[in-house]
Amino acid sequence: MTNIIILVKDRIRLTEQCLRTLYAYTPRKEFTLTVCNDSSNSATNRLLEGYVHQQDQIVHFLRPVGIVGFLRNVGIWTSERVFGRGDYICACDNDLVFLPNWLETMTRAKETPWSEREDSGTYSVLGGYRHPFHGINHVTHGERLRIEETDAVAGYMHFMTWATWDKFGPYDAHAKGVCQSEDHALCQKIIANRGHVGYVDPPCIVNCGITNSEGKPAVGSESFPRVPGIVYE
Repeated sequence: MTNIIILVKDRIRLTEQCLRTLYAYTPRKEFTLTVCNDSSNSATNRLLEGYVHQQDQIVHFLRPVGIVGFLRNVGIWTSERVFGRGDYICACDNDLVFLPNWLETMTRAKETPWSEREDSGTYSVLGGYRHPFHGINHVTHGERLRIEETDAVAGYMHFMTWATWDKFGPYDAHAKGVCQSEDHALCQKIIANRGHVGYVDPPCIVNCGITNSEGKPAVGSESFPRVPGIVYE
């Protein structure tokens, strides 16, 4: 079982696309869903109320928070309280598309040792798609996939065990800005303690958020490959 937490702030078309592909390509018995809704507009609120399944959870913030680390923490704590702990945490943004067999791929990658040494552990945090501004430091070859080790994993997907969360969480609720954000801060804490973070290849999600929350071009968005039939905003 995987505790999935998705942050939502407006972007109704991306939100619908994200939820639709999650439900379509994830076996129901293998996940719980907690949506953290950061005071979205009325159209997005109506979508969430009509789209999110009854057995899942929506946390509505009546006033804008705008602090991603805080929202992720609330989502994870809520998921634990409502559903209990599964095997994994998957913290996501609403500007991604889930691809078929994505959870199987992430689970298999999470159990892949980061080196061939007998005493090596597994990766602490994995993402489903590598952002162009993250260079590759090391490549681990697993079964039918490889893992590209990097200096950080962008926050549109963080896949980890609860043991990783207990050791390195919560997210920094004060970190802001590129390379100063909550996702980068968590990854740097892990690496400083000799942990490993990286991305699966080939990707098992599509990142379709080509603008940031202020409507400005996202860093590296010009390098995102465009997939026919997917909405990019």
